[in-house]
Amino acid sequence: MPRAPVDWKRILRRAAGRARLGDRGGIDALLAALRWRYDTARNAAVAALAALRPPPVRDLLRIARSAETAVERRAAVDALARTGVPRAVLALRSAFRDPNMVVRRAAISAAVRTKDPGSLPSIARLLEDPSGGVRVLAAHALGAFGDRRGVRALVWATRDPKWYVRQAACGSLGALGDPRALPALRRALTDRRPAVAAAAKGAAQRIVATRAPRKS
Repeated sequence: MPRAPVDWKRILRRAAGRARLGDRGGIDALLAALRWRYDTARNAAVAALAALRPPPVRDLLRIARSAETAVERRAAVDALARTGVPRAVLALRSAFRDPNMVVRRAAISAAVRTKDPGSLPSIARLLEDPSGGVRVLAAHALGAFGDRRGVRALVWATRDPKWYVRQAACGSLGALGDPRALPALRRALTDRRPAVAAAAKGAAQRIVATRAPRKS
């Protein structure tokens, strides 16, 4: 991966200006910046690409699927999510199967950003991912969707080996408010990690409160 040039801001401004005029060279310069090692510069290129009208969806899809480095694939996923183009959203689902965890994490974030309900089964499966970092993000995402189809997977995740995944699962179950989660949450009240037990307590109280009849 190349370093970002010292004058990367000027390079990106010039490339973005050319790209907005339909200059292919400007688009290619922005796409090349997705390989830069400097996060700030690379994220600026992501934003510039997503803002183009029309955005270069075909190029970004190619990079997301086949770029050599995970950083470049992740950047392309981020850009695609920001475009809001329907076919880009559908294509992002393949990133859940990327061999690198940073890309799988980016795919989860992209699904939440685009509010893609069709991605929910894939996110639920990622609660079995080898990476704890992927699993915790998946647990948070299932709560953010507000879709009770995620309850079963989250209940299972309350037994995850990593405490922070268990904590996130409890929090998301509370957000979903499904009474089916109560047995798992009550079991988690005795979790050896105080943070997990506290999350389980708060989630259970939240669910019980929503079930209680209102006094007239």
